[in-house]
Amino acid sequence: MRVNFILPGLGDSGGIQVVKKYAELFREKGIDVVIYSSVIGDDLHRYPVKIKNKVHQVYCTWKTWRVKKSNTKSYIQWVPMISSKYIREADVTIATTWSSAYKVAKLNQKCGKKYYFIQDYEIWDNKEFGDQSYKLPLHHIVIAKWIDKILTEQLGCVPADIVHNGIDTEFFHPALKKEKHEGIRCLMLYHTLPKKGVGDGAKAFKKVKEQDPNLSLTMFGMYKRPEIECLDQYYQNPKKEELRNLYQQADLFIFPSREEGWGLTPLEAMACGCPVVGTNVGCMTELGVDGKNVLLSEPGDVNGMVMNIKKLIGDPELMKKLSANGLKTVSELSWKQSADKFLSILKESVR
Repeated sequence: MRVNFILPGLGDSGGIQVVKKYAELFREKGIDVVIYSSVIGDDLHRYPVKIKNKVHQVYCTWKTWRVKKSNTKSYIQWVPMISSKYIREADVTIATTWSSAYKVAKLNQKCGKKYYFIQDYEIWDNKEFGDQSYKLPLHHIVIAKWIDKILTEQLGCVPADIVHNGIDTEFFHPALKKEKHEGIRCLMLYHTLPKKGVGDGAKAFKKVKEQDPNLSLTMFGMYKRPEIECLDQYYQNPKKEELRNLYQQADLFIFPSREEGWGLTPLEAMACGCPVVGTNVGCMTELGVDGKNVLLSEPGDVNGMVMNIKKLIGDPELMKKLSANGLKTVSELSWKQSADKFLSILKESVR
């Protein structure tokens, strides 16, 4: 079986890493997989002025070339553009973003059955283009029920196949021995997208720290160190082993997202035995149980998050309970199971 994934060249986000993970797992099962990326960045139609969009496209192309230089995988191919001229014959070709969905829809029949792998409701660049991409004649595979609900109820799409993202529990696991340290270590992802709710998380932490100076805040992300008050340590683009150590040594993970497709970071934290204080979005709507394996507040509710952080740091037994139940929750997620389900959907369509 031959499978093509179509990626945007820009960056190496969590969503792109998920696609690469599936490609690796499919290849381990003997599937012939190629990932295609265009060396020219997409025009995301972010601005109402055309010239600003072209400038942004040049910027995206520059970032794409930076990623291209670090590519070492033979099955990741860079092409001048996503078109039938450059994409090989296959049984299945899969779009992975709204911008790539338009390109996949135009490919000819040699590229096989056309799918759209949807990891979020992508409308932050351009709602009109994003919404219309979901109405293209592509078979949907989504990672969460909430995404499918929006697409079916608001956009009239056919119900999608649902495949939850997995967790690498062989790599992400509790530390054999946790370091002794003073105070309470809080950990949080830094991201520039407003929907990630970083400002909410920072405000909540600051309010708690004003009452309990014993707290410290560590953040990590792909970007340069942010100007955030009360930030003690920052790790820019940490290596995977370094990220695991951050999870393992933290006392709690703050997940303040206002909107999330799935959200790998809180699940990675759970896998490392780190209790999570989060919002009821993404994976938490399906896997999180408030008071059992996580403490949840509604997105944007800073005071609710403050109460949950204070509740957790004031109750060592609750910390142990959330840690143990969080480990149990992620143990039921595996990349193998996710890859098997994803692949069975593709094989069924080919048959």
